Amino acid sequence: MTPNLASRLQDLPGVASVVVDLDDSEKSGINVRLEPGSDEADVLERVRALLIAYGVRGDKTPILQVGRRRYSAADDSLGVDVRITPVKGGARVEVMRTSVRSFRVVPANAKAIAQGISDAWCQVVARVPVEIAEVALGDRGDLSVTAREGTRTSVGTANVENGWSKGIALAVGRAIGTVKAPHGASLTESGW
Repeated sequence: MTPNLASRLQDLPGVASVVVDLDDSEKSGINVRLEPGSDEADVLERVRALLIAYGVRGDKTPILQVGRRRYSAADDSLGVDVRITPVKGGARVEVMRTSVRSFRVVPANAKAIAQGISDAWCQVVARVPVEIAEVALGDRGDLSVTAREGTRTSVGTANVENGWSKGIALAVGRAIGTVKAPHGASLTESGW
């Protein structure tokens, strides 16, 4: 890897700081901290393009961390730990509880990531999987996730102001009913 990579990453719009640690330890990787208010998805795409241009490859691909990568049970009462990690061509979604861990590798789009979180979460809490029907981002950064179980639909919302990964984990948890919504759940019966 060329020594200019860290400085080139630092120069990207929206990047506050970069730490490149590529020793062979378990915590090695590239840690990118965002500037407040920057678009996480846009910065991630720019970082990914730069890594491709620099030919970052090998048997062990470095972990790319944008902002906080792991959200624990203490964050907004999720009840589980959720990790979303970019991988080649997609994302690795992992949901963990004290003794149970489940992960999925999914395509890099919001609906697939939400479905991966839902599937892994349902497995961890031992319940039937829930279908994610829709993921939408509003003008004010409000992310809504619509889950469907038979004729019942449930919408979970969260703001992505503190990071897209945290927002989608919280919205999915609310949609599938494992995280209490601030103003109650929005379950509705629908006749198809």
